[in-house]
Amino acid sequence: MDKPEDITKLLPLSEMYKDLAQPAAKQVGGALESTAKVARLVLAPIEYLAAQSERWQRYLHRIAEQVPEEKRIEAHTQVAGPVLEGLRYVDETNIIADLFVNLLARSIDRDRVSEAHPAFVNIISQLSSDEAQIIFWLRKKRYLYRQYSAFNPKKATFSERQIIENEFPTEKLIFPENFEVYMDHLYSLNLAGIWQEGNQEAIFGGKPSVQTGVNITSYATLSSFGRMFAQACVPEELPSSLTETDSTT
Repeated sequence: MDKPEDITKLLPLSEMYKDLAQPAAKQVGGALESTAKVARLVLAPIEYLAAQSERWQRYLHRIAEQVPEEKRIEAHTQVAGPVLEGLRYVDETNIIADLFVNLLARSIDRDRVSEAHPAFVNIISQLSSDEAQIIFWLRKKRYLYRQYSAFNPKKATFSERQIIENEFPTEKLIFPENFEVYMDHLYSLNLAGIWQEGNQEAIFGGKPSVQTGVNITSYATLSSFGRMFAQACVPEELPSSLTETDSTT
């Protein structure tokens, strides 16, 4: 986690002060009034950032829409600083930007600030777009994931597991072939996993009947920490860039 003073060095404060002295920075129109108020709250710990770019204004407008003015509080540097830094390197149409913006909104919401865990900033920075989308779908339900492992009676060993059923909508991912890798990474972040439910089912065959393998029933689901992360950061709807038929990035 970056220290507040490190974050401050990354922001063009000298240029911000120049901007604040300009008439354009002082004259905030009625449509942008709420955005300006949100900016003062979010950026108070590291001085007020004059959000001149349209991109920053769009981010701040989205936060303003989420948090009513009467519920807004000053953001903590431990969350606001790293989030603002992270947003500099993410395309605003990427779902990762949505995660950052939602976390920033939680950090200034008096009723939901407890959801803005400082660890979430670093976690978002480690996620791919597909992994964020997996969390989006797992927030809605858990998905059946069944595997089969053949048994070698001579060696008394089981073969590598083979997937025989996966209910997760992998076709919605940019790289569906990476689903298992994504789940391994989400497990390492304590966000989600594929956990076995119940006992393994022994499969028999041949004459005389002998055990030929086992079926393993598991479910892909969020951890308790993952549910907290999803509640704080994951949008209710996917960005349009991920719902368009031919989207590839």
